[in-house]
Amino acid sequence: MQKIKIDWNYWLTRFLFVMAIVVGYKLITNYQILMDSLSNLISVLSPFIIGFIFAYLLNGAQKRLELLFQNIKLSFIKNHSRGISVLVLYLIIFYLFFLALNYVIPLMIDNIVDLLGLLPQFYDYLMGIIAKLESEGVFESLNLEEFLQSLTSDYSPENLLQQWSQALTSLGAITRGLSSFVFNGFLALIISIYTLVFKDSILSFIDKLGKKTLSDKIYQNSKIWLQTTNTIFYKFISSQFLDACIIGVFATIILYLLNVPFALTLGILLGICNMIPYFGSIFASVVTTIITFFSADLQLAITVLISLLILQQIDGNVIGPRIMSGALNLNPIIIIISITVGGAYFGVLGMFLAVPIAAILKIVTMNWLDDFKKDTL
Repeated sequence: MQKIKIDWNYWLTRFLFVMAIVVGYKLITNYQILMDSLSNLISVLSPFIIGFIFAYLLNGAQKRLELLFQNIKLSFIKNHSRGISVLVLYLIIFYLFFLALNYVIPLMIDNIVDLLGLLPQFYDYLMGIIAKLESEGVFESLNLEEFLQSLTSDYSPENLLQQWSQALTSLGAITRGLSSFVFNGFLALIISIYTLVFKDSILSFIDKLGKKTLSDKIYQNSKIWLQTTNTIFYKFISSQFLDACIIGVFATIILYLLNVPFALTLGILLGICNMIPYFGSIFASVVTTIITFFSADLQLAITVLISLLILQQIDGNVIGPRIMSGALNLNPIIIIISITVGGAYFGVLGMFLAVPIAAILKIVTMNWLDDFKKDTL
């Protein structure tokens, strides 16, 4: 009797193809369930994700401290340079955190409370301008008074009291959320410490896994792209953070010398917004000028605006280029487009990450065009 030969590879390929279609159909028809499950998974893994991100951001400072301790001739310090550098780094972070908690944050809270106390004055000033414009017939076709009444009715004392009552009734949920936040923060901190201490083992495992599962060509290309991406991201983030700290300090000093109200809070706002290229510093400068105008006078507001414009020019032409060292080398039009798209879809975080992502996409595109040109020759 003749044996029937079965091509198992043939039927296995078709079986996997049919299963892929079935699984794809199930994923599409159960899209919401899949997204809910993915959201729950991300929520569970969030301490690990935050810990890895925190360790990644601190990696540069930790390496510099480790190199410093390795140059010390004491054998104990030299042999345990990794652990000592991580310990010193986190002690510095804790010290800065408690310093801010004891001195900077209380002053910022006082500034914010004083600023909120000036809101009725801002409102009266704005209503005076609107009344003057209405008397001159500027808003004849607009029922502006009804609009403002409907806008301010949401913030009436009765509504605010009701909102506070609802908040107090849900105090248990707030407490549970706060305790969960503290626990997740502590877990993320522990994970970041372990990641920095054992990063060589983690990277070695990932490298071996890549060699085992990928072909040699794909593995080498992936390694090159990951190194390029890491260089661009890390240089951008670290340089933007350093530039923001410098601008925040100088802006705070300038505002203090000009006797501007809320100088510390506005200086920190200028430093934080400076991390968003192009639009961030402009937005913060306009907000600072408006607050100075309402809390002081027009002359001081103009002086503040001119001073901040000079500081931005120094930052854009001297400080920023020296820190960045031409790392991104992007056309301003590409930067503006990337920030606009990133902000529209992902908010402030998208505006911040849009520039390095655009730089990576530019490198990928240019390398693809170069490879295509070589293949056609």
